[in-house]
Amino acid sequence: MNILSFGSLNLDKVYQVEHFVRPGETVSSLSMAEYCGGKGLNQAVALARAGAETWMAGAVGEDGRFLLEELSAAGVCTDHVGVLQQVRTGNAIIQNDKTGDNCILLYGGANR
Repeated sequence: MNILSFGSLNLDKVYQVEHFVRPGETVSSLSMAEYCGGKGLNQAVALARAGAETWMAGAVGEDGRFLLEELSAAGVCTDHVGVLQQVRTGNAIIQNDKTGDNCILLYGGANR
């Protein structure tokens, strides 16, 4: 089966917090981690790992070239991913609280 995944490619920054930041508040996070993300990227990687011949279509900025390397390492063809010069790669800032809920701030960047 051949599959084309057309969707977002993001750099996800995930912060563990006691509670979500409220207006006017500054809080310290308990930890921070960075991940390759975006629904399109995640689906492409999962499909390739499941054995499907998979292509990714989308766009990243120059700062997101490492996402192409991650996709390639997972067996995804990246021939249809553009690298844009004038815009940054999509970015998600994710807060995870102690109950497991999350809040996400998204910058579309090259995905738009």
